[in-house]
Amino acid sequence: MMARDAALVRLTVDHREAGSGVPEALATMPGVELNWEQLDAGDYVAGGLAVERKRCDDLAASIQDRRLFQQVERLQERCERVVVLIEGADLYGANRLHPNALRGAVSYLAVLAGISVVRTGDAEDSAALIATMARHALHGLGYALNLHHKPRAADLHLQVRYLVEQLPGIGPVLAETLLAHFGTARAVFMATAEELAAAPGIGVQRAAQIEGILLRTYDSGVGIVE
Repeated sequence: MMARDAALVRLTVDHREAGSGVPEALATMPGVELNWEQLDAGDYVAGGLAVERKRCDDLAASIQDRRLFQQVERLQERCERVVVLIEGADLYGANRLHPNALRGAVSYLAVLAGISVVRTGDAEDSAALIATMARHALHGLGYALNLHHKPRAADLHLQVRYLVEQLPGIGPVLAETLLAHFGTARAVFMATAEELAAAPGIGVQRAAQIEGILLRTYDSGVGIVE
C-alpha cells in the first residue's frame, strides 16, 4: 500500500477543463488522482510542473490577445517547469493566424522564454502525456540518469551559462540576465533571495525557489532532504 501511494500521481486541474475530454481520460488511469480547483494560470499542476493546454483552434486567439504570454509568464513565476501543450492534428488549418506568426510565437516560447512546447493529437493523447510528465515531475524516472548535455570544455561562456541554467525556473535567457546582473556564476549562487529578486525578470517567488534549492541539505544516501 505504501509503495502504491508513493507512486500516486496527484494532479490539480483547473475547473474550466471539465468536459474537454482530458480530465475524463485522466480519471480512468490507474494511480492518477485529480483535485479540481479554480486556477488563475495553468490547466494542470503537479509538484513544480505546470501545463497550459491549448487546442489548435484556440491557440491563435490566445496569441493575438497576448493571453498566452501573460499566462506562461505567471506560471514561470510560480513553477519550476512550464509546458505549453498544443492539442490537435491541424495546427495551421484550424487557425486564421498566418503560419509564420504561429511559428514565431512557438519559437519565442521555446527559444527565448525557455518554455517546453509539445504537440498532441487529441484529448486522450494529451491525458497520457500529462500523466507521464506529472509522474516524472513527482517521482522522477526511478533511477539515476544524467539527461543534461554538457557544453564543450573549450566553450567557457556556455559552461558558465549552463551552470546557472540548472537553477529552478531559469532558462538560457534568464541565465544570461543573472550573469549580466551579478557578473559571475559564484555571485549568482551566493546571492540572497532579496538580491536575486532585484535582478530583471526574476521576481520574488522565483528568487525564493532558487534560494530554497541552494540551501537544501544533500544526503548522499537519499538525495536532497528538507
